[in-house]
Amino acid sequence: MYKSSKISDKRLFNSIYIEENAFEFPITREILKNHSSTPIIKIRNYKDVFNRPKQNFSIQKHNQSLILAVKKDNFLYKGPEVCQNFGHTNFCYTSFLLNCVFDCEYCYLQGMYPSANLVAFVNTEQYKQAIKDAASNKPIYLAASYDTDLIAFHNAIPYMEYFYDFFKANTDITVEIRTKSGNESFYRNYPPTENVIIGFTLSPEGIIKKFEKHTPSLDIRLKAIRTAISEGYKIRICLDPIFINPGTDALYEPFFQYIFDKIHSDDILDVGYGFFRMSHDFFKRIEKQNNSWLFAQDYSHYNDVVSYPLETQEEIKSKHIDILSKYIKKERIFTL
Repeated sequence: MYKSSKISDKRLFNSIYIEENAFEFPITREILKNHSSTPIIKIRNYKDVFNRPKQNFSIQKHNQSLILAVKKDNFLYKGPEVCQNFGHTNFCYTSFLLNCVFDCEYCYLQGMYPSANLVAFVNTEQYKQAIKDAASNKPIYLAASYDTDLIAFHNAIPYMEYFYDFFKANTDITVEIRTKSGNESFYRNYPPTENVIIGFTLSPEGIIKKFEKHTPSLDIRLKAIRTAISEGYKIRICLDPIFINPGTDALYEPFFQYIFDKIHSDDILDVGYGFFRMSHDFFKRIEKQNNSWLFAQDYSHYNDVVSYPLETQEEIKSKHIDILSKYIKKERIFTL
């Protein structure tokens, strides 16, 4: 039905830590087979490595290690208010993977986790059961890739290999996989299913070059979108985060036009739109260790969220929605 993703034995990771209880899982066996030249370190619990004090997120980001672990509990979480639910009331998210291979300057993960190393949970069957239980009484909308980029990481651990048949069989679960990846082969290897949505995060090229280190260019992402569309996937375009400052304001109108010059609105499901925002706690942690001017601007604080003043948001949003509605109907634009 679908092709297995094979990876070569390259030093993708500085080292691989493996919990004692994780060795017999299929994901672990595949990692050991494909990364025989990478140092393997046995550990008792992933938190012993991941949560240890005095780690430097920025330094680790350039030399990430992989940690294979068995998830013990909390397989699903209630969708946070700072994330869009696209009209779904029963909104949950899950994390098969902690952290991301990309290095976006504005990313909240640097305030969420003490380490930049990657934690991959290997007990996929327990995830499936938890997801199925959550959908037993009412259909759920499941965000499967908010705290990472599963498609960008697919060549290292192909999580879709373990969940494809499960998602296809359980149509009461609507799954969104958010990505910035240009991995076109993903869409050719996995036939689309009615309940899986691919959400592509797009930014103006100037934003990508300035803030989204190691991510594909806008043109590469648009090419991946066209491939996914041609294969029959449901596609969501995510214009999130939007930045408000004199250096970026002029980028957005030509950016919106460029997207819809390349992608016909009838070929996508909808558009998500949201401003740069972050929980207050994450923001303060990042502010202490990150000298980016993004975290030195004057923001407003409301409901434990740091973002732009609401009046400014409304002004910019109104202008942007008017522009976007030239290309796609307003009722297909979801704002936060």
